[in-house]
Amino acid sequence: MLCVSVKSQPQTDDNMKLKKTEIKELITLLGFKQQDGEKDIYYKTYKKHKDYILKVNFEKENIEYGTKIKLGDLTTSNFENSENFVVLECVDRVLEKGYPPDRLSLEHKWPMGRKEKGKLDILITDKEDKAYLMIECKTWGGEYENEKKKMQRDGGQLFSYFQQDKAAQYLCLYASRLNKGAIEYVNDIVQVDEQWATLSNQKEIFDHWNKNYKDNGIFEDWANAYDVEIKALTRGRLKELTEEDSGRIFNQFAEILRHNVVSDKPNAFNKIFNLFLCKIVDEDRKPDEELKFQWLETDNDEDLQKRLSDLYKQGMKEYLTKDVTDYNDKEVEDKLYALDAAVRDQIREMFTKVRLHKNNEFAFKEVFDEKSFRENAIVVREVVELLQPYQIRYGHKQQFLGDFFELLLSTGIKQEAGQFFTPVPVAKFIISSLPIRELIEKKIQNDETNFLPYIIDYAAGSGHFLTEAMDEVQNIIESIDPSKQKPSVNSKLKSWKESSFDWAYDYVYGVEADYRLVKTAKVSCFLNGDGLANVIHADGLDHFQKSIDYKGKLKEVSADDTKDNGQFDILVANPPYSVSAFKNTLKNGDESFELFNRLTDDSSEIECLFIERTKQLLKVGGWAGVILPSSILSNSGIYTDAREIILKYFDLKAITEFGSNTFMATGTNTVTLFLERKPNNDWKKIENAIKNFFDKPKEATVNGIEKAFSKYVSTVFEGLELADYISLVSKKPNENIQKQELYNDYKTWFASLTEVKQLKEKKAFKDKTKAEQQAELDKLFYEKVFAKEQDKMLYYFLVYPQQTVLIKVGEKQAEKDFIGYEFSSRRGHEGIKMYRDENGKSTTKLYDEENPLNSEKANSYVYRSFLGKKFIIEKPLAENISKIDTLDLIDFTKLAFEKSVSLNAKKKVQLKSKWELIPIGKICETGSGGTPLTTNQEYYRNGTIPWVNSGEVRNGIIYDTENKITKIGLENSSAKLFPKNTVLVAMYGATTGQVGILGIEASTNQAVCGILPSEKINSFYLYHFLSTQLDNFLNLRSGVARLNISQDIIKSFKIPLPPKLIQEKIIKEISAVEQREKAGREKTEKLKKQIDELFASENLKGATKKLEEVCEMKAGKFKSPSNILPNNVEELYPCYGGNGFRGYTKTFTHIGKYPLVGRQGALCGNVHLVDGQFHATEHALVVTALKDINVDWLYYLLKSMNLNKYATGTAQPGLSVKNINPLPVKVPTLKDQEKLIDKIKKLETEIKAIEADLANIDNEKEQILKKHLE
Repeated sequence: MLCVSVKSQPQTDDNMKLKKTEIKELITLLGFKQQDGEKDIYYKTYKKHKDYILKVNFEKENIEYGTKIKLGDLTTSNFENSENFVVLECVDRVLEKGYPPDRLSLEHKWPMGRKEKGKLDILITDKEDKAYLMIECKTWGGEYENEKKKMQRDGGQLFSYFQQDKAAQYLCLYASRLNKGAIEYVNDIVQVDEQWATLSNQKEIFDHWNKNYKDNGIFEDWANAYDVEIKALTRGRLKELTEEDSGRIFNQFAEILRHNVVSDKPNAFNKIFNLFLCKIVDEDRKPDEELKFQWLETDNDEDLQKRLSDLYKQGMKEYLTKDVTDYNDKEVEDKLYALDAAVRDQIREMFTKVRLHKNNEFAFKEVFDEKSFRENAIVVREVVELLQPYQIRYGHKQQFLGDFFELLLSTGIKQEAGQFFTPVPVAKFIISSLPIRELIEKKIQNDETNFLPYIIDYAAGSGHFLTEAMDEVQNIIESIDPSKQKPSVNSKLKSWKESSFDWAYDYVYGVEADYRLVKTAKVSCFLNGDGLANVIHADGLDHFQKSIDYKGKLKEVSADDTKDNGQFDILVANPPYSVSAFKNTLKNGDESFELFNRLTDDSSEIECLFIERTKQLLKVGGWAGVILPSSILSNSGIYTDAREIILKYFDLKAITEFGSNTFMATGTNTVTLFLERKPNNDWKKIENAIKNFFDKPKEATVNGIEKAFSKYVSTVFEGLELADYISLVSKKPNENIQKQELYNDYKTWFASLTEVKQLKEKKAFKDKTKAEQQAELDKLFYEKVFAKEQDKMLYYFLVYPQQTVLIKVGEKQAEKDFIGYEFSSRRGHEGIKMYRDENGKSTTKLYDEENPLNSEKANSYVYRSFLGKKFIIEKPLAENISKIDTLDLIDFTKLAFEKSVSLNAKKKVQLKSKWELIPIGKICETGSGGTPLTTNQEYYRNGTIPWVNSGEVRNGIIYDTENKITKIGLENSSAKLFPKNTVLVAMYGATTGQVGILGIEASTNQAVCGILPSEKINSFYLYHFLSTQLDNFLNLRSGVARLNISQDIIKSFKIPLPPKLIQEKIIKEISAVEQREKAGREKTEKLKKQIDELFASENLKGATKKLEEVCEMKAGKFKSPSNILPNNVEELYPCYGGNGFRGYTKTFTHIGKYPLVGRQGALCGNVHLVDGQFHATEHALVVTALKDINVDWLYYLLKSMNLNKYATGTAQPGLSVKNINPLPVKVPTLKDQEKLIDKIKKLETEIKAIEADLANIDNEKEQILKKHLE
């Protein structure tokens, strides 16, 4: 085989000269024979050239090229470099092709004085001794690819040679090698453009080049000397796009526009999408079928554009159901057949000019006559030649093509009229937040015939939501085992696995009003693996039945309400916003929308109608992820009506607040609402219950809320009882009501009403007695107030059962770090730039590409919210994500109730107690500590005063501290001594909100609040009660750099204050529980110690053996994280890694009972016992017990060995089997092992019983508090 070599680089082991045996094999295949009478000379005779002879002399180690082939020097004539034999093989191929030897020049040099230096491997000249073909030879592989990359960068060696002799018509980069007994070659050919001769330097020529190569035409059987014949591309010869190609093609397209002076960039990018459509149509061919989307050697400008026009017409019809008015040559010929030939020619020419010599689908530059047509045709040809070698239609998602598409979108299409394209990471985040897998599983379990979700984007734009949704569903299809389904499901799954995305024709809908974006979205679908989704050119707000553009599911309406469609399971969209005067463009708007009559002719709030359309499209239980401007949550007017629709018809599962860096073309802050559709009549039932209450006021359960009206009163009217509120409903407000601020606000508001003022001025009113006047005013007052109160009640009861996940991505760089990308406008680096780690993996905190339930990613919390699952927010995300009662997002206490949703609302602390709730600050004195200057050792050395830091406040009694300070340190700092029985609350740090109580006199640092003992309250009662309030404390945190609770928050925190006798009862009962807890923990420690002692080396009896004589350890099998599922569906198998259980997978590696040992990471050496069928990954060592070894005994032995101490490495600790195999262990007989296990099992049974009891201790304490306080 010919080795790789680079002329311009020093030799390495990889480019050593060929062995003589390899050279002989090569030249023998070329047809060289051993010369008679000579031992080591081989020759070949070329009959086409009058028996011209080449020789290879092994004794002298040189190549003799004869007298006719010119040699610039002898560099390529020796055996020193393997590249020399590529030159020899190429010269042989050239001579065999018929090029005469006297027209070949090897190591060709140009005269001195030229700007560029260098030696061309092979120059072929024509009969007039002008340069015809330049060939640069490289060894196969790396050297060849490196030079090709260099050509892409600046033209490389060949372009520098061409600059010195511009007569050349072809440039060829060439390599060959021996491969399995045959010679294999590769070439990339550049066909010289006539214009290049007029350009002044290499850079200009390079910039003008379309960066494409021809791969045939010089050496093929059909080609002859001086008759290079480049044959047309076929479908099977298209190249898959690489990451490098993606950026290069985009930059070259921009360069084509630049050097052809194309100034209208949005138009140009629209035209390239038309060409994409043509190419998509054209690639639907057999592998050996010739493509139409290419520049052919026989083409003229008209020929190419006619083919493109035919492809465009076909694509518009097939994929966008649009009939383009155009006729191809055959259709014209059929009409002209009866005419005279001369007339036919004249009409044919006229038709071609009318068809092409004007602005058309490919007019990058304005076309209006022959000259402008030719100018534009240059651009069209260059773009076609740029795209023609690459495959752009795939049966799967093609990442690099998607990257190229994103570059086109972000820099080429002008976004206006409230449009901003959704970046792929945001679309992926929203899709991955929806539990689509569980939805499909549920549909299958419910025997639904159509078990995939119906998905719609009513403002499809660039199609990102459609492609991401389809990719997600297809991945789920691929993961389901058809054999475990019933026949009807089985057959569909098999079909969709074989023909990916075929299901999308029935299940996926995109609607877009902008025609160019419809094409964009359709192209996007093809580039991402599918073109079958329904992308409809229509208004997303059109009338369902009267629309002439809607089809399929969009034509259906609900039996209950014809304004509703109710056909879709999932709606994902980024609809336009703030579109001026859109009302008059909307057909049948009054018949389609309840909100329509709230619009004026100049209204711009189009996003409000899209909210109502969301309600109309989704079926009950359906999910939405919709991006809207943040103003939707707080603006008044029609925005209030839109929020009423949201709150009446949806559960608000999550809200994500994005900043100004999330979208490229807008500085608008946005929110993404994640919604779940509720039945239409839910709110009406609540409304009826409220009316019944106002007719006959009494407590009731509403919307599943027990004591609903009492809960409403306690929220809206602080300190009131239901009886007080009923006095208002009965129109006899008692003293407590009349003291309420809201009640007095109602009175002031009522008096200011124009209606009331006008009433008082009416003669009929003035003629009434004072009592009659007051009665009329009271009647009107209660009508107005009750209407407001009933309105508040309705939305209070609607949202009361809900909890909402809030996600805030931050600002500036913090936002970019969270979303994991930023936008660049720097020339040559335009578009979205993803943040990646050292392994190339995205660092976004929005989603995990492989695991939707990764709790370190934001989407997982929305996902769980839709499933109704409980969760604890992981620390890395606690600053950005919270779960809050939806009730706390809306202020029900204000007079003006606009249903505004505040994302900055603090969760209200609502304590239930039959005793008075009193702020801590009214019962006890509080204080905080300080930190003596840490650089002054006098404050710390030999200190005796306990000094508590916040990390030591962990829900327990503090008898000692990690650090001590001196008396002088105490006196010279803010630290102060707190007496015994002071209750401590950590205000910031890892233990924020946790409490402790001093069992000694001690000082604290400034992160701790001390609540001093008071006669009014028992410190231990206060300690036990506050120990249950961690969640409430955490919800009261505030701050920018870090969240914390302040001393003021603690002082204002209300607690129930029962009589001292009740407090003492609580303490006594809790103390009894704690005594049991203490005894239980001591007992378990004792029992665990007994187990450890059983395996202590001094207690084990038996022979000493090496560990490798007891067991065999082997690593498990690699499993991609994408194939490890979070839930056990389809009877999957548990999967274990180095740290234990990881999830479920379709495959298993072992059956039986085995100890598993973690072999990598900080926890390597940990041991688990696994039984049954399971998959062990490569990070786990599966331990097989050898003869006469009990598996359970082996498990305990391994646990007792503390294997982690044998780990090596610091950055990534690892456990080497070689290191632990020789370890000595004592091995009892099998019978003794079994006896030992019997003892251990009895001890473990006892431990489990105690631990089960201990696990309930905190709950018991809470129940004691509830019993006495509620």
